[in-house]
Amino acid sequence: MSWGAKMAFPKYKPSPLASLPPTLHPAEYDVSPETRKAQDERLAIRARLKREYLLQYNDPTRRGLIEDPALIRWTYARSANIYPNFQPTPKNSLIGIVCGLGPLFFWYYVFKTSRDKKEELIQEGKLKEPFHISY
Repeated sequence: MSWGAKMAFPKYKPSPLASLPPTLHPAEYDVSPETRKAQDERLAIRARLKREYLLQYNDPTRRGLIEDPALIRWTYARSANIYPNFQPTPKNSLIGIVCGLGPLFFWYYVFKTSRDKKEELIQEGKLKEPFHISY
């Protein structure tokens, strides 16, 4: 192989178990001018918000926390407002049953077997337990 010859790389084929990386996706490059303009506007908004946040963050006279309305909305949606967005599925139903009823059955089994063993020892006369009204 000579130094001047170009190497021929095979065409990239995505794996059947993995999606095409976004940098290789044709939609990334073949976009209409309207889509490109919308992307540029979103990028400008993000840059403006980032600059505003950094100015507040690096302000030497700042006292207290920096309030980010988008972060507050996101936190509210994730924590305080989960029920309107909750979708019951077999998985979370099973988790709810196991976490709700599992401990009850476990402790019932533990106490029942403990009392049964103690009662059996008392019946056999191996354990003498006096009657206690108070300790």
